[in-house]
Amino acid sequence: MEKYFLFDIAHVIGTNDAKNFHQKMNLVDPISKLSAGPVHFAYSGWAFVDILPESTPSPNDDYYLIYNHPFSFEADSWMRSGKKSETPVCVMNSGYSSGWCEESFGIPLTAVEVTCKAKGDEHCTFIMSPPERIQEHVNRFTSDSKYVNKKITYDIPTFFERKKVEEEMRNARKKAEESDKAKSEFLANMSHEIRTPMNAIIGYVELMQQDKVSTEHREYLETLKDSGKLLLNLINDILDVSKIDAGQLVIEQTATSLSKIFDGKELLVKNLVAKSENRIEIVKEIDDSIADQVYLDSSRLQQVLNNLLGNAVKFTNKGEIRFGVVLKDEATLEFFVKDSGIGINEKNHTKIFEMFGQADASSTREHGGSGLGLTISKKLVELMEGKIWVESTVGMGSTFFFTLPYKPLSTTNVKKSNQIQKLEVVKNKLLLVEDNLINQRLTKLILEKAGYEVLTANNGQEAVDYFKKDLEIKLIIMDIQMPVLDGLAATQVIRFHEVEQKLKKTPIIALTAHAMKGDKEKCIEAGCDNYLSKPIMIDVLVDTIKKYV
Repeated sequence: MEKYFLFDIAHVIGTNDAKNFHQKMNLVDPISKLSAGPVHFAYSGWAFVDILPESTPSPNDDYYLIYNHPFSFEADSWMRSGKKSETPVCVMNSGYSSGWCEESFGIPLTAVEVTCKAKGDEHCTFIMSPPERIQEHVNRFTSDSKYVNKKITYDIPTFFERKKVEEEMRNARKKAEESDKAKSEFLANMSHEIRTPMNAIIGYVELMQQDKVSTEHREYLETLKDSGKLLLNLINDILDVSKIDAGQLVIEQTATSLSKIFDGKELLVKNLVAKSENRIEIVKEIDDSIADQVYLDSSRLQQVLNNLLGNAVKFTNKGEIRFGVVLKDEATLEFFVKDSGIGINEKNHTKIFEMFGQADASSTREHGGSGLGLTISKKLVELMEGKIWVESTVGMGSTFFFTLPYKPLSTTNVKKSNQIQKLEVVKNKLLLVEDNLINQRLTKLILEKAGYEVLTANNGQEAVDYFKKDLEIKLIIMDIQMPVLDGLAATQVIRFHEVEQKLKKTPIIALTAHAMKGDKEKCIEAGCDNYLSKPIMIDVLVDTIKKYV
């Protein structure tokens, strides 16, 4: 190992010495650079090297140099001490000369000492070539009739083997990065292609539910809507797992009211229980010592609670579901969801948090699900600097716990939200920019039912033209992925026009089926005021518009 280390050092020194000497002597031609080596060695008190005539020092894969070195301080030290080595000893000599020649010819080179005076040989003989051919040249030398009856020993330095491994690792890393990029682009496109039709399905169902329909048809619509949401949830789960694994999901901590979140979850669970027709009591508990306003990622906390509470309802036929949060210590919140359901075998307590891991994976299992909910919950909790676990006994229910850092906000840091004033929305004219005609018609109907006047554009260029003609537009809903001119480019053109004409800034809401890391930032950077991902719920879209007009 020490020999290889010395070779590495000498190789680098030889490379640097050659580079400096070539610059000093203004040498450009490879042969001149190579020839300068022996001159430099002789001048510095070393000796000329004897390059044998069979050498072919060409700057390519055929490079082959065989030479004798009359003087080597490494072999000489052995000879002066009267000792004899079993193997060649001129390791630094090999490294230095190969480094010099590598710099001279601009190709990777290594050198191997095949005979050595320290062994009792007549010469210290070296073979130099590109590393991938060095073994071939050494084999040819050792098979020569002059050496058949002599013991030839040699070591091929591992310097280039390590370099080869490093290069392979670099290539593998580059391929992995390219693969991640391709994966991200694929997920973004899949997100857009799947969410776009789902937006139309759920949106039209919601519109139909607002009309007068028979009880039977209303049940059909409700089933269709629930099925659509289940499919959308599965799509979101798959995308979430992929985004987390690709490092594309960012935790955004903001001031959050725990009481409002728990009130919403209580209503959610009661609705789920009502649909299941099971007799289950719902109990909500919040530790009084916890500040109502805390600093955390509200949407991700709710996503975890939704998963845990949904599972509690799914696996509980009777009894109660109790959920809440306690102050574990001054820096830690401990959330819990407890049910009186079927319970989980202890051997599966870890498995259920694994990808697609389910306590019952048989084809006859009673309860459905993809097995992604708990995986996502675990990943999200860990991203929020917490941990999650379960305590459960078969037949006696389960309790899921997870912790999050406790960061209370003082009342002086919490800004009271202003009540949204009642607006005369009938007078407000909106511009809807959407190339998908089904979604365009759906969104237009939603907005018109909410009392807005709606103009439509099929691409970004039409939106720009509309905006320049009609200065009464109060807000623009801009799809991002469109032909001719995409939403981001159209937004930038509109913002430039506003500055150029000294116009008041018109609110622009980005509406897109993409939901990957960086999409929101791209929209805001382009000049959008807000960002919504499809499918859009009617109340979410209308409420967002009301913030601006």
